[in-house]
Amino acid sequence: MRDLVIRRADLLPEREMPPVLLELCAHVSGYEITAARWEREDYREHLSVVPFPGEEIHACAREGSPNSRRNRPGCWAAERRRSGGPARPRHGSTE
Repeated sequence: MRDLVIRRADLLPEREMPPVLLELCAHVSGYEITAARWEREDYREHLSVVPFPGEEIHACAREGSPNSRRNRPGCWAAERRRSGGPARPRHGSTE
């Protein structure tokens, strides 16, 4: 997953890598740390040291990236709330 994100980053409409994709890359890299521990027969950890941003990835894949024509306000709201940024109201909302 990480390699695909990095190799195809030129296809993203944003000038910078979206935070949720950086989290995905960190998650995959975290599993490399876990796998290296397993190679040393240290099986105490079974997960990546960085949680998978599944909910955010799913929402963005479904709704589009923040700057794409398919974007609907609120697509990245969960990611913004988690990072402490302001969440925009959903499309059609009067908030």
